[in-house]
Amino acid sequence: MMGKNMKILVIACRVLKNELLAVDAPGTCFEFLEQGLHRTPDKMPQAIQEIIHQAGDDIDYIMLGYGACGSGVVGVKAEKQPVVIPRAHDCISFWLGSPEAHRKEHEKAPGTYYLSKGWIDEAKSPLASFEEYTERYGRETAEWVISEEFKNYTRVALIDTGTYDPAVYREHARANAEFLGLAYEEIKGSPALFEKMVKGEWPEDEFIILQPGEEVTQQTFLSLIGVSNLPTR
Repeated sequence: MMGKNMKILVIACRVLKNELLAVDAPGTCFEFLEQGLHRTPDKMPQAIQEIIHQAGDDIDYIMLGYGACGSGVVGVKAEKQPVVIPRAHDCISFWLGSPEAHRKEHEKAPGTYYLSKGWIDEAKSPLASFEEYTERYGRETAEWVISEEFKNYTRVALIDTGTYDPAVYREHARANAEFLGLAYEEIKGSPALFEKMVKGEWPEDEFIILQPGEEVTQQTFLSLIGVSNLPTR
């Protein structure tokens, strides 16, 4: 615990909003960025850096609600306040509670497409992608793109993080599995990582703390080398 009275600013991907806001953490404020920034990784560090630059002097620490995320946070620099980053692969590690839990699920069924409330709310699912591709390229091309994109998947899994009613999202998740011809499963997630993030519980083996002037590099996430073969979002 870094200090009960410290004020934390969390800058996170919007797909994590539901779980982060579910944590009772007085003194923590939030800024959420659209998931679509992952499509333009050169713009994502800039968007994060702008919020860091504008952070008030009353903020003690800045927490990034991002993992390695395909190097999407490389180049982000701590300015006035230290910047804290979970040693996580991507949003799936967050929802499952830890990179270790993510690794175990990957070993169990490597070809898994994970869904959650936040992911579905942001219109990020195979069905949503198919609709987008159909509008852009036509149905025939869209069907081919989807078949290629998901040819190595074997199941669709809805992660129940305990912060929403999975019944509301079950029909959509099942429809995605049926659309792809894959098995469907529901997995129990965990709020553990979210709680540590916003409550200032940052053990060194689970979090990286950049001091003012330090920045995220490709080497920052070397501790995740054991799960580097996980597919990234």
